[in-house]
Amino acid sequence: MEKKILIVDDCDTTRKLLTYIVKEKGYKIIGASNGLEALEVLAQNQIDLIVTDLNMPQMDGLEMSKTIRGNEAYREIPIIMVTTEASEADKKMGFEAGVTTYLTKPFTPQKLLYEIQKVI
Repeated sequence: MEKKILIVDDCDTTRKLLTYIVKEKGYKIIGASNGLEALEVLAQNQIDLIVTDLNMPQMDGLEMSKTIRGNEAYREIPIIMVTTEASEADKKMGFEAGVTTYLTKPFTPQKLLYEIQKVI
């Protein structure tokens, strides 16, 4: 069965780029533009991995990650945060929110695919 990856980013261009990179490896992609939308997708789909931005309107990646980790049904889904926020404090907040992997932009497609394969 093909793995489903939820890509969450408020920037359409970034979401399309991430989709293109990941889809090339045969994953099924579902997109969401913020954390609230992502939670709606989770309620309706079996998701194997989440790739998310940190800064988004309505619900950011940190709040979304905390919500996911607090829900027994979704708790074990790996979360890769892809963001421009590169400080140690930001990374610490990400891991405290339940993020599995924290990737800072810019990154190579190979690095993203490596991290996906490592956790999926």
